[in-house]
Amino acid sequence: MSSKGRKSLRQAQGEETRATLLRTGARLFAQNGYNGVSMRTLAAEAGVNLATVSYHFGGKSGLYEAIIREIVIVRDQIFPPLEEVEARLADADATPEARGEVVDWFMGTIMDGLLGPTDYVWGTVIISRELVHPTELYPKLEAAFFNPNLDALAALVRGTAAHCLGETDAIITGHLIINTVIKLLEGQFLLCKRLGWASYEGHIEAIEAIVKTRIRGLLGLPMENMQ
Repeated sequence: MSSKGRKSLRQAQGEETRATLLRTGARLFAQNGYNGVSMRTLAAEAGVNLATVSYHFGGKSGLYEAIIREIVIVRDQIFPPLEEVEARLADADATPEARGEVVDWFMGTIMDGLLGPTDYVWGTVIISRELVHPTELYPKLEAAFFNPNLDALAALVRGTAAHCLGETDAIITGHLIINTVIKLLEGQFLLCKRLGWASYEGHIEAIEAIVKTRIRGLLGLPMENMQ
């Protein structure tokens, strides 16, 4: 094998190890919190030695920061940006039906992104932990994750609610909307057990229809998705 081939193999192995550490770290930090995870546990759970964690991330704090960066990247793949929300609202007419369609689009986008892939559950739990027990990385999350998403949600509420009572109303209602989806993700195991489902797979469309209907009702819009 050529040196180029060996290098490619080493690179592939390194990327695989890095991805394993990110997945394992996300799960452990979500389950135990940042302070509840040791380097030794990280290495053992990922099936590597302690030096490997330091080699790829410089230690536990570097791994946690890398996971936070991955969460921010995922945000752009799941949450509609403020500019797109405003564009959709501008293109829609003032009828309740048209505003309801914008709400359906928004909710469908975030539910498809969050409830479909199971890998996102640990990131969501980490986000919830940061809200309750913020680490030194919280300011980065607030600027790059929380604020952009909540700005988009507030714009959605302002542009679609039948009776928005001002900015306080828009912000709190936006929090209510996103928390509905987050709790569906965090409570997936219990909800599926109660419903007799193995997982959300095959049921996303039914879940979305119910949630869209209820969010429409929350916003004072026609609840036409009720099934």
